[in-house]
Amino acid sequence: MKKTKLIAMILTVAMSLSLFAGCGAKSQVKSQDATKKETITLKLWGGVPSEYGPQEVVDNFNKEFKDKGIQVEYTRFVNDGQGNLKLDTGLLSGGDLDLYMSYGMDTLSKRATGKMAMDLTSFIDKDKFDMVKNFGDAIKNYNINGKTYAVPETLTNSGILINKDMFDAAGLAVPTSWTYDEFRAIAKKLTKGEGQDKTYGMFFNTVQQANYAASFIGSSLGGDPYYKAGGKESNFDNIAFEKNLQLTSDMMNVDKSAVSHIDTATQKLTIEGLFLSGKAAMSLGVWSTRSIKDTVKFPHTFMTAYAPFPTVDKEPAKYTVGGLGDLLSINPKSKYTQEAWDFIKWYSEKGSLPMAKYGRVPASKNVDKAAVLKASTQGAEKLLDSKSFETIMVKSYTNYGVPTITNKSAELSKVFNEECEAVLTQQKTAKQAMQSSKKRADALLKQ
Repeated sequence: MKKTKLIAMILTVAMSLSLFAGCGAKSQVKSQDATKKETITLKLWGGVPSEYGPQEVVDNFNKEFKDKGIQVEYTRFVNDGQGNLKLDTGLLSGGDLDLYMSYGMDTLSKRATGKMAMDLTSFIDKDKFDMVKNFGDAIKNYNINGKTYAVPETLTNSGILINKDMFDAAGLAVPTSWTYDEFRAIAKKLTKGEGQDKTYGMFFNTVQQANYAASFIGSSLGGDPYYKAGGKESNFDNIAFEKNLQLTSDMMNVDKSAVSHIDTATQKLTIEGLFLSGKAAMSLGVWSTRSIKDTVKFPHTFMTAYAPFPTVDKEPAKYTVGGLGDLLSINPKSKYTQEAWDFIKWYSEKGSLPMAKYGRVPASKNVDKAAVLKASTQGAEKLLDSKSFETIMVKSYTNYGVPTITNKSAELSKVFNEECEAVLTQQKTAKQAMQSSKKRADALLKQ
């Protein structure tokens, strides 16, 4: 009996210890679960194909922030009317979208005033993120009603792509400044052949909009060329518009030294199809540096150089055409606004360098320019002229023509585009088109 009671007591104690041990294990698991941080995945939308930098940026961030429980997924939208509509629809519907890029002040302004972009002022103040120190005085012009709704990630300097091999063969130096007349004469000199064998001097790349050929105007009229001071009257009676439009029309329709707008639009011609195939000696579209470096998709061997826009006369350009771009904003409906801000700050301060490999120069002054130039030209030393690339694309300027007026800007751009198309298709003279532009635009601004 004593032996039986002893065994029973031992079994009882063992069971009790087992129960306590089980409770302890459960408590420990519960404690570990409580301290384990849930991973947050931010959804980022941008207009650049993922293989041209964005995916590398995201991968770098995800590796660095894995232990902090923040990850990012990138979605590409096409930066055109339909693509931006898709983005806006997602923002308005409160969709699964935390961060996004705007490509221009007109679209950012629309989103900010439409409550589709978050005011970042509180984050900037809390972290003492000095916008002027990071991006220069030009950043002040990117505020909307005195508030910051986006942080720029890219310099958007503009210029002309030059086939340096063609220039060298013709005994021409890459221009560092030139007039409309000099630009026109060079385009005529570099135009060779006929039909399918023809090489054009210039490709204005008007496939999406005819008024893209009027980019030169910014050199003299700044960031708000459509408006007179105050934005209540249009500026289409400024002679700069007529001269620019006349130059483009003459090169397309008189000299035949530029690809016509009709051919460009109907055949949907591109920089890759014309310039990189050696069918045009010059082209608009410096943003295509990523394609220039991609000799698998776009095989070529010539060197590309970069030149500033020509000016009407010998007077130097009053403004540098360009500024700050890739405007990164937070969706106010995001559940993770603090984490989204953490990504923006990281991207600006240290994460943007991979974009330089494909021609998108980081906007922040904290990013080493020598490193940017190296990344931009690396692997393409025989394809990109580093000296002119640095001058046009990498250098930051103080005289940017930054847009500050958005009053009916989309409507005015549409009017100007229609009138440009009428001239380039020889339905109107440049003078008639600009008179019509002035009348139509002023009527819109008075509404």
